[in-house]
Amino acid sequence: MAEAGSGPAFDRMGAEVVGTRRGLFTLVLKTTTLSVLTLGVYSFWARTRVRRWLWSAMRLGGTPFEYVGQPLEKLMGFVIAAVIVAVYLGLVVMVLIFASLQIWLSPAPGIAASFALILPVYWFAQYRGMRYLLNHTRWRGIGFSMRPGAWRYSGLAIFWTILSAATLGLLWPVRTQRLWRFRAARAYYGDDHFRLTLRARDLIVPFVPVLAVLWGGAALAFFGGAIEDQDALVGLVMLAVPMLALAWLYWRVVSFRRLASSLAFAGAAGLSVAPRTGRVLGIHMGGWVLVGLLLIVGAIALFFGFVASFFGFVASLPALDLETLATASPATVFFAALLFYLTFFLGRGALRMVFVTFPLIRHVGETLTVQGAAEVNAVRAGEVRHMHDADGFANLFDLGAGV
Repeated sequence: MAEAGSGPAFDRMGAEVVGTRRGLFTLVLKTTTLSVLTLGVYSFWARTRVRRWLWSAMRLGGTPFEYVGQPLEKLMGFVIAAVIVAVYLGLVVMVLIFASLQIWLSPAPGIAASFALILPVYWFAQYRGMRYLLNHTRWRGIGFSMRPGAWRYSGLAIFWTILSAATLGLLWPVRTQRLWRFRAARAYYGDDHFRLTLRARDLIVPFVPVLAVLWGGAALAFFGGAIEDQDALVGLVMLAVPMLALAWLYWRVVSFRRLASSLAFAGAAGLSVAPRTGRVLGIHMGGWVLVGLLLIVGAIALFFGFVASFFGFVASLPALDLETLATASPATVFFAALLFYLTFFLGRGALRMVFVTFPLIRHVGETLTVQGAAEVNAVRAGEVRHMHDADGFANLFDLGAGV
């Protein structure tokens, strides 16, 4: 496969990511604090401010990207999506559990089927989240966009997921290529759309380590007798899980590199990107360790701060016991639980953005080049495809909170 980086140097555009983690950390610290104090309402404004910072930090050919999404769109989209999903899942779950009780005299099959029905909604939300981000991204004054197709995307994901499961994972690379191709064919920059030129068979080799760990572990468990020996089974799991994690990370990095580098656009234009597996692994390991440590420190500080504020005995904190905490009113306990919930999830997302997502963006940006600058410069503004309900469905599954 010929990658996009083979053209003359003068016909290429390089990318860069400016800004520092300190600047981003300061921003997310302010926005997360306001989100917690407003019980999550400000999170829609926080997400908008963070995206604008990130988009302006990403530059192609020296020109920054621009994010034009509005916080009120996110708020209204989230409310609408929450109501629709709650009604949909509520009715479906009731019907399935009722049918399960009538047929099998147990709610378990109905509950299992209810969880399975979340997956189509998840993939629906995933496509809409990506579509919203593209439809609200500008570069050089020309907008990106993506055509509707969330339900078709969800159906395609279901179809290839079932086939992948039926073939014990063998068709997973095909599934990945088909979903990328579907998204690329519906993505536009101005009046030109993207195309995926990579064949599915070019993704099979990077996926072999994943299959080797899965199939090898299953063979040892069933045919090697490990499934009958609890100690051997525990040891096998402890060995297979980190090996599978490494194999999966390798697959994700290599498949992303090949897929993204095969994106063609506007005739001769194309991309070339070269993230490294070792670097991505280091970012994830170091980033998540920092996130965990900061969350633990923050949770301890929040706990003692809450106790000191509501019980007023800072000097006697060492004598604190469960009996004393039991005297708190239900309203106090509810408020404390809500505060801890918001702090943990909003704080985790904010810290992930600073210590994991942003370093990954910077690493990929350092390796990104665009071939066919003349073709890109000739692009004209296309049809504006605005989404008034924003990415509310994606935010329900924490898809719209990222990039």
